[in-house]
Amino acid sequence: MPVPIICLTNGRPDCIAKTIPSAIAHLTGVSSMVIVDDSGDDVYGQWLEDEYVGGPWDTKVLHLPAPHGYWRAMQAVWALARHWDEPAFAFWEDDFVLTEDVDLDELAEVLDARRDLMQMALLRQPWFTNEVEHGGLIEALEAQGQRFTECTNGRQWWIEHRAVFTGNPCLIPRRTLEHDWPEGDWSESRFGRHLFQNPHARAAYWGRRTDPPRVEHIGDARVGSGY
Repeated sequence: MPVPIICLTNGRPDCIAKTIPSAIAHLTGVSSMVIVDDSGDDVYGQWLEDEYVGGPWDTKVLHLPAPHGYWRAMQAVWALARHWDEPAFAFWEDDFVLTEDVDLDELAEVLDARRDLMQMALLRQPWFTNEVEHGGLIEALEAQGQRFTECTNGRQWWIEHRAVFTGNPCLIPRRTLEHDWPEGDWSESRFGRHLFQNPHARAAYWGRRTDPPRVEHIGDARVGSGY
């Protein structure tokens, strides 16, 4: 079943101008898209309307009334996703491009079967210094003592872990929305720690350990508060 996608942006036209076309070109299993605009910039907001409203995913733009910063913007994302009452939604930040085709129906199938999974993310390239030094995001987390397990149902593969909840491109099942997004700094890290208080909770990256990253992070400069 196709799922809606939310793209969070806070004022980087150079990034989102690559991100949205890449998603449309490479993603299947999408029913509709809402761009959540946390820029507080009327000019940027109008540009989003002119450039992206309508289109193949019947895109709409939700303008937050003022720059909220990351945790408040994520609470707005949570409120929107809860309002839809869909079994899952895709979440995208405005500075990621796909490097290959991805069928969200396949990710949703695994999330539906594995009820302990709180998200299915797409792996990005090593970005931070420790990730580059260790040769990958997963390898850097393993060096910190985290465990990653490759799983399969015979047709699909994914890598389960209890290391992080990530705001990188992912599919999030409705059960995750039962948990409120926290206030304050480092909200993403704290949300993950909250989820993993449940000893059965897991997250996952799509694919096998030997697969190359499926998304590329292109956002060299941070914009906004807490991003």
